[in-house]
Amino acid sequence: MTEEEFVSTLRSLSLQQLDQFQQDLEQKVHEKKRKSDKRKAAMKTPPRKTSDVEKMADQMGLDLSSLMREISRR
Repeated sequence: MTEEEFVSTLRSLSLQQLDQFQQDLEQKVHEKKRKSDKRKAAMKTPPRKTSDVEKMADQMGLDLSSLMREISRR
């Protein structure tokens, strides 16, 4: 979709639809930021036990193999 097509589509929406679109977009941005902040907070504390590693992986939404690859990159 080109910018012109996108603008044309937005122009065809009513004010209520545009308002709802904006609210939905802001909610998605807020949720993505919250998840990112949660992931960063989980990375700040180094794990000490196997259960800590599993908990950290769960909080970050990673499986253990992905977590080990992430650790090896650092």
